[in-house]
Amino acid sequence: MAAVNDCFTIGSSVLCTTCFNEEVEGEVLAFDHNTKMLILKCRSKNSEQLNDVYVLNLSLCSNVQVIKECNGNFVEDPQKLNLEQIKIRLRKTVQHRQTYLKSRNADVSLEAQELYRTIAKQFKVNEVSWQGANIQIFNEVTVSPPYRVENVISTSNNKSLCNYIKKMIEKFFEGGASQDNSSAAAGTSSASSSTSSSLSSSVLSASVGTSSSKAASGSPVQAN
Repeated sequence: MAAVNDCFTIGSSVLCTTCFNEEVEGEVLAFDHNTKMLILKCRSKNSEQLNDVYVLNLSLCSNVQVIKECNGNFVEDPQKLNLEQIKIRLRKTVQHRQTYLKSRNADVSLEAQELYRTIAKQFKVNEVSWQGANIQIFNEVTVSPPYRVENVISTSNNKSLCNYIKKMIEKFFEGGASQDNSSAAAGTSSASSSTSSSLSSSVLSASVGTSSSKAASGSPVQAN
């Protein structure tokens, strides 16, 4: 494996380990020496017909190795990146992370935090917040423990928003109830099956034990 220089040739194959201890290997599409940003085209994990594009900050990577140098005949121009789409994905990723962090509340249950995230997905980051143990939307609707439909109150008489939140809560708990019922049914079925197996084994053991006891004592055993 060749040593890593101050620049990478387009078309070369590079392997490196990210700060998340993930190994990334791919073909060099671009490299910026000033920012140490390397763009690799890698095989997609989801489809053989697609490629994943990684933008790596080499300042945060380790074990950077050039697996194969390009022979210099690389004439294919790299495909242009859709920067607008990248910006949208970045914004959504940051928003999703911010929502998750804001949903954390040591004073409420994990179920309440999950409900918060479900509601927050439909709004912007700053439109949903915790007020103690209460979930507040737009400073107009408040959901208080135990976070059921009857606990939704509109402080500004915004009926449409209030009804929208109620439907979301109703759907949230209906989904959880069906999963609980499915798990309970599976558990009951499994328990019944185990009980039947235990009873069958007990009857079989008792029958064998009785027959063996009669044979040992010299008593006649009825043929089956």
